[in-house]
Amino acid sequence: MKVNILLNRFGVYFGLIMVLCGQAEAGKKLILFGGGGYTPKAVAKFVDLAGGKNAKILILPWATSQPESEFYHLKEVFEAHSPSKLLRGLSPDEKSYSKAELILQIESVTGVFFPGGNQVDLMKRINFDLEIREMLLRAYHNGVVFGGYSAGTAIASKTMITGLGDFTVIDPSKVEVAEGLGLVTRFVVDQHFIARQRQNRLLSVLQKSKENLGIGIDEDTALVLEDEQRGFVLGRSYITVFQRKKSSKNFEVSLLKEGDSLIIP
Repeated sequence: MKVNILLNRFGVYFGLIMVLCGQAEAGKKLILFGGGGYTPKAVAKFVDLAGGKNAKILILPWATSQPESEFYHLKEVFEAHSPSKLLRGLSPDEKSYSKAELILQIESVTGVFFPGGNQVDLMKRINFDLEIREMLLRAYHNGVVFGGYSAGTAIASKTMITGLGDFTVIDPSKVEVAEGLGLVTRFVVDQHFIARQRQNRLLSVLQKSKENLGIGIDEDTALVLEDEQRGFVLGRSYITVFQRKKSSKNFEVSLLKEGDSLIIP
């Protein structure tokens, strides 16, 4: 495997020319947290993009079996940055769930955030009602800021790593994937990346996926992304980017730290 390490404090670019199929949708904003702690600068950026003191944020703790406690923990994290309103969206398997109320919440907020847990469980709850799934996607494409933490980050890519498999080897047949929410379609995302040594599973997925790019976000680190075209890093650790080149075993690897930017080819 040919590996080139590229470090650039002022920006890392994968190709100088981007070929776009049709006109790109403007205004899509996404912040992906790697886990291991809510990166304060990234939380502040999320609230800022959602409207600052006018931000209305919907938290969907659907990846965990303890949604109430997860919501109140995250509520404290976000309240430090003074958004206007924080709402908890009930999941379809909770007794007090109301589809009508959830629809009103999605239509009224400026930010949607998915905390951590199990990404497979999270997608099951999102897919329980395809109308709700489509509303979430529509809100994102219309400029509502979306964010995810750990499992909430895993669902962002169309090809979602489930967390099941044998990660001691680089072997596409040993890693299970499923369909994610698809907020991004140009790359596969992974989280807790350096802390949990997840390079094997991301490289395995990239050997057979349609996406040519894999982005591994480490703990206490986040990627701020706009229109799935350009982004920058916040946090104490690194984001690792794998770009598949001429063959499934030829990758270019880049390490990005806070202050670095990237352009998605």
